[in-house]
Amino acid sequence: MHSSAIIHALTLIPGIGNKTVRNLITHFGNPVAVWEADKKSLLEINGLGEKTVVALITGRDVISPEKEWEKVISQNIHISAFTDATYPRLLKEIPDAPAILYTRGNYDWTEKPLIAIVGARKFTNYGEQAAYRFASDLAKAGYVIVSGLALGIDSIAHKAALEAGAETLAVLGGGIDDDSIYPRSHLSLAQAVMHSGALVSEYLPGTKVIEAAFPARNRIMAGMSLGTLVIEASENSGTLITARLALDYNREVFAVPGSIFSPASLGANALIKSGAKIVASVQDILEEFPATKNSSVSEKKVSRAENISLSPEEKKILQILSQEPTHVDKIIKATKLETASVISALTLLEIKAFAKNIGGMNYIEI
Repeated sequence: MHSSAIIHALTLIPGIGNKTVRNLITHFGNPVAVWEADKKSLLEINGLGEKTVVALITGRDVISPEKEWEKVISQNIHISAFTDATYPRLLKEIPDAPAILYTRGNYDWTEKPLIAIVGARKFTNYGEQAAYRFASDLAKAGYVIVSGLALGIDSIAHKAALEAGAETLAVLGGGIDDDSIYPRSHLSLAQAVMHSGALVSEYLPGTKVIEAAFPARNRIMAGMSLGTLVIEASENSGTLITARLALDYNREVFAVPGSIFSPASLGANALIKSGAKIVASVQDILEEFPATKNSSVSEKKVSRAENISLSPEEKKILQILSQEPTHVDKIIKATKLETASVISALTLLEIKAFAKNIGGMNYIEI
């Protein structure tokens, strides 16, 4: 019996939760010793009642760790115990980390910076635009986008990351097998995520989603990520649970501000009032994680520009443009180029789908 298979088997025993599994392994030193411990030794553990001990002993008599392990991995589902190198490092740090994670996809689980993006299921056009922009820019900057595959902002974040050619992780509140994917309308999105990332869950394949599972799912998203970005959330939104958990785990929390007249922004605005960092561009997030920055958005712009073959003037202007409107006079001043050269280059950048004139001679990057 290998250790991870035993840990997996322990989680299948009714009444044996994540904390109990970790406490048992800490006490006995390894999973094999837990599986072989007698009743007397188990009863000596502080906080482990007789009811739990009986459940453990009974469970061991009827569960075969090897058979249960094979039953899962035969479905092309990977199992990571909290003792494994493939288990997310940051997630291990939270007090209620799951003992087991089930994953499915092409993600290699090496150490990478993760950012969770969460938000409203019923979003506005502004929320959609913000979610797409932030997810895309973070993905281009080398971050893995984590979200919950839910309707609304979650799905937009996954799609933006995929369209940027980047990895994304979807954490589910049920099983990660095809029959359990929720919502059913996102089955094709789930399959796309698997091709360029992974589906993640603490729930056994075949487990159907129940509403009570979402807060537990949210703790995984918050715990495994460096920070959580909230884009549109109503006053009593479940999205706020993820943000509060991130704060509890000493993670960064970011929020995109919204209109004071929009019910969809009440939750995000309240987070800002209570201390979440207000963000207007991806740079506001990147500056919080200088040690994890694999690349910058500006570097990615240059790389893309080289592939499309832009002129030196166009590349110079591209470095200045962002999602915030920039007036042509500011571009001329920053680049120190002639006015005619700037106007000509901006026109070409629009034709090549790098820039857009949004009116009043104000330009944004696209």
